[in-house]
Amino acid sequence: MSLHDVSELIQRHGEVLASFFDHVADMVFLMEVAGYRKFRYVLINPAAMQFAGLTKDACGKLIDEVYATNPEKADLLNSKYQEAVERRGPVSFVSTDETCGESVLTPIMNANGVCTHVLSLTRDVTERKRLEDRLQFMAYHDTLTGLPNRRLFQERLTEALATARQTGQPLAVLYLDCDLFKTVNDTMGHEVGDEFLQGFANRLRYCVRATDTIARLGGDEFIILLPSIQVSDVFDIAQRILDSVRHPWKIQKHQFTASASIGIALYPEHGDTSELLMRHADIALYQAKAEGRNQYALFRPA
Repeated sequence: MSLHDVSELIQRHGEVLASFFDHVADMVFLMEVAGYRKFRYVLINPAAMQFAGLTKDACGKLIDEVYATNPEKADLLNSKYQEAVERRGPVSFVSTDETCGESVLTPIMNANGVCTHVLSLTRDVTERKRLEDRLQFMAYHDTLTGLPNRRLFQERLTEALATARQTGQPLAVLYLDCDLFKTVNDTMGHEVGDEFLQGFANRLRYCVRATDTIARLGGDEFIILLPSIQVSDVFDIAQRILDSVRHPWKIQKHQFTASASIGIALYPEHGDTSELLMRHADIALYQAKAEGRNQYALFRPA
């Protein structure tokens, strides 16, 4: 479109164009280039004011002035606008505030090819980002307890093994389940069973270190990764878990006692891959159950 066409468009539809930005659902920021990493607000439409928490008073001010109390945000905006100026082409980015905006910054050149302004068109993608985060969480976590699932556990175990090979530090895998959980679930109902599993997960959290990983594999099966730990400490944690689970339970109108069985596999004695360690910890769990439940057992080759 030539300059003549633009002039004719303004002459014929000036009134509509004057209010155009007021009715655009997306956010519009027109910034004047005021120097290196210096940008001044020229136009902010109502949608942009509402999203960014600004008023018309921001027009004519530099980003640094508008966000004087938030220098990190000012620095981010200045850097992105400067990137559009230097690239001489569109720059896209997504803000990561409480409200998420997906922006496209487009430099505007004058007749001499100098960038004088940058136009930012921003769309509110907060709900989309929340949905993406939720789907990401569900892909790696158990929905009932909020614990990591098998997929995330295996990734962390693989990473921990790589570190262990470099440092020579041992690690342990604990495979455990609740003794007679099926009885609780069948006699008291699935709702009580679900609350019991949530409470069981919470008790496990208090028994391990912040660096450890607890995962739910399904049903009443849980698995724990203890990286960089000595054997004596592994046994201490296992006993702590047994003692915690034995504390009386009260869920809704039901009061009962419970217990757990734990199988333990150590790196490197019982395997040097995630598959071997998980399999041997599972075998050790059944060895613990065979010896009477309510105890832990270290993996022993058949």
